[in-house]
Amino acid sequence: MRGLMAVGVVLVVLVAGCKENLPTDLNPGQTVVFRGEIAAGAECPMLVVGTNRRFSLTGDIGSFKIGDRVCVKGTIAEVSICMAGEATIAITEIGREDSCP
Repeated sequence: MRGLMAVGVVLVVLVAGCKENLPTDLNPGQTVVFRGEIAAGAECPMLVVGTNRRFSLTGDIGSFKIGDRVCVKGTIAEVSICMAGEATIAITEIGREDSCP
């Protein structure tokens, strides 16, 4: 029984260690870099990050499309027409997911 518990603890630590450290407090003007998947939004494309955090995107997403995994660098917008997600990221750079630092 102890062996099984030890394996369970190791698995929890390994899975928890794989999560990105995403900031919980986002402020207008703050620079962020997130990896995630582009998803459809009502007004603006969305970036789905981690297990289910969603951010609206403004600016040019280039040739990327819904379902693509990307790395987005940008600033948290002060105001936005986008009506979904935790915040809106004004894109300054976008690339393939493996281009993230």
